[in-house]
Amino acid sequence: MSPFPTPTPATTKDDVRAFFDDLAADYAERHGSAEALLAHRLAVLDRHAQFAPSDTVLDVGCGPGTHLRALADRIDRGIGIDLSPEMVSTARRRATHPVLSFRVDDAETLASVPSDSVDAVICVGVLEHTLRPAQALRQVARVLRPSGRFVALTLNGHYWWYRLADRLGLQTRHIATDRRFAPPQARHLLRESGLAPDVGFWRFVPGGDLPAPLSAVCRALDALGRRLAVASLRGGLRLSGRPC
Repeated sequence: MSPFPTPTPATTKDDVRAFFDDLAADYAERHGSAEALLAHRLAVLDRHAQFAPSDTVLDVGCGPGTHLRALADRIDRGIGIDLSPEMVSTARRRATHPVLSFRVDDAETLASVPSDSVDAVICVGVLEHTLRPAQALRQVARVLRPSGRFVALTLNGHYWWYRLADRLGLQTRHIATDRRFAPPQARHLLRESGLAPDVGFWRFVPGGDLPAPLSAVCRALDALGRRLAVASLRGGLRLSGRPC
């Protein structure tokens, strides 16, 4: 049995929705310690979104609501939206904090979110699955207040492993339409969406999709990439922006 992902065919939002509906009941961290990786992601989000007690925070592609639950005691209101009804149902079951609400909505329209209504938008592991990411980022810019902050954590298209795997014909995508953004492309997307671009990296190693020896190599190279500021050794790409 191959240790690499088998991509799910997808051409429409219904295909993407069905993929995540199937994952919802047993959704769990696959790439390492759930507690440690959540703490790391929250630290990156906090550094760039600068959450405040008065904030309304929108989580685009909230999945089971993990990040908003972790933030609930520190913000005024948290709104989670997801294309998958099953993910939203899971988030609602797991959430007990009164400041949190979850609803089915499309990142490309954010039809349930008024313009200029949120202080921070977070988006973790979602842009790579979005069929029209530029449209989703334009909606982010629309719903943010003038002083708002946006932070997305996604995949680095310049990551050495993804580029090598493509050359070798090895699968690294879970959905056939998944995409990875190179840093210049990410800056362009943010700028064209009306967000002042700030692009960097975060620690992500796709350990759950790799044989153990290769996963260990990736972790060691990621640590080296952090120290030496070598972008191609970093698996995670961070997009931040403010309305401009």
